[in-house]
Amino acid sequence: MKSKMTRRELLKLAGIGSAGAILAACKPKVVEVTKIVEKPVEKVVTQVVEKEKVVTKVVEKVVVKTPAPREKVVLRIHTNQGDQWYGWMKEAWERNVGGWRSEHPYIELKFEPVAGWTNDYFPKIFAHVAAGTLGDIVWFPPRHRNHISWGIEYNIVRDLMPMVEATNYDLSQFFPGVVASSSWEGKFFWMPITSEPSCPVIAYNKDLVEEMGLPEPQNDWDYMELTDWAMKATKGDVWGYHVGHMGPHPISCTPQYRQFGAKMVSDDGKTALPGNSPEAVKKVLQWRYDLIYKYKTMPKPDVQFNVADMFVAGKLVSFTIWPVFINRLPKVIVGDKFRVGFFYTPLDKKGSKRRSMLNEHVHGVTTFSKHPEEAFEYLKWHSSLEFCVQGLLSGKGAPVGRPDLFEDQRALTIFPGLKLLKPIMEEIEPDFFVANFRGEEFDREWSAQTQLLLLDKQGTDETVNNIKANCQAVLDKEPA
Repeated sequence: MKSKMTRRELLKLAGIGSAGAILAACKPKVVEVTKIVEKPVEKVVTQVVEKEKVVTKVVEKVVVKTPAPREKVVLRIHTNQGDQWYGWMKEAWERNVGGWRSEHPYIELKFEPVAGWTNDYFPKIFAHVAAGTLGDIVWFPPRHRNHISWGIEYNIVRDLMPMVEATNYDLSQFFPGVVASSSWEGKFFWMPITSEPSCPVIAYNKDLVEEMGLPEPQNDWDYMELTDWAMKATKGDVWGYHVGHMGPHPISCTPQYRQFGAKMVSDDGKTALPGNSPEAVKKVLQWRYDLIYKYKTMPKPDVQFNVADMFVAGKLVSFTIWPVFINRLPKVIVGDKFRVGFFYTPLDKKGSKRRSMLNEHVHGVTTFSKHPEEAFEYLKWHSSLEFCVQGLLSGKGAPVGRPDLFEDQRALTIFPGLKLLKPIMEEIEPDFFVANFRGEEFDREWSAQTQLLLLDKQGTDETVNNIKANCQAVLDKEPA
């Protein structure tokens, strides 16, 4: 019902028409008309309309209608058991980080974490899919963009773009490479909970470097400058440099393979090591082999050799790390034992453009969800600045590919290495694309061959030839 009445309606209610007006010779006559308004009104409005000494007073009677409480929504979230995912998500919800829980009191989160890794997690998800019992949100650690398969191949997660557009959600709050990684032909399937460069930084013992009289490492070093420095740092039972977390398998080492000019897979995702890529890969693997057997800055592969433990013990001067260790290494692992410094991984040659690769963990809204809008609200929260900053402050979370995070003073205080990561994230390159979504099989074949080389069980040429042949065999299979 309208909250205001036209003049014609007022006259009609008062019994006064244009042809039937009654003229009064004495004082004005007052007629009260009460109108019911079924929506909240801030104040009572009294309108007085005078027509030929007859006054009609309209009193709007306010009836405040209490909105019905929203029906409770339970979101089931399938995720990994680890602290960085389930642990921090649950804690953030309980702590009401950013006020999200208060703003969404009708939403309850039910976490269904899975211990282990993808070999445990994926079968559970597909079992839910087969039984029709999948929840609202799923986690995925992408490997060569195989997370896209859950959107276009298996129909497990839905395209988020309609909800992005409906809510005017601004995707430009993420670095372009982050959005590109989870997009496919105009569709957008996943929101990040962790997004960072693959192993872009080397950690070093500043106190030990100073005691040895070595120069401070520089961000623009090429790989031979790093090698010369590492040889001087190798003394007695102390190793100078170890590739550390940047093993020769693709998920961690692709930036270095790219740095030397290699393409792991063709743009269409169907050809392993196209063009001159085998020669570029050979250069990288030869350098890694020489670090062990020629330059002797690091030992042979040994499961007993824990780089972090050796670093803390002062038996290793430097090693390449995942970005999360920029925070955890000095604060949690090393403590006050010595000062820790960081510098970029080496270039192929002085002045080269630095190459990179995005490493992520993401969440998507399932096609099974009966509450997709609420699930999207949750995803927006877990990709928000406040969620990420508080995660870093808690020691559980990891960086998310948002420019504002890399400028947040709270984050920089606890995670000063963000300054190193920012220029890399600004130009971050998405992971390469395996067209049949068999990214994990691709990596297994690659890593099996590099392991044989580094154990000195086969030569570099044979290793590269086997990588190309075996990885191509994976790419030739039917889609996973």
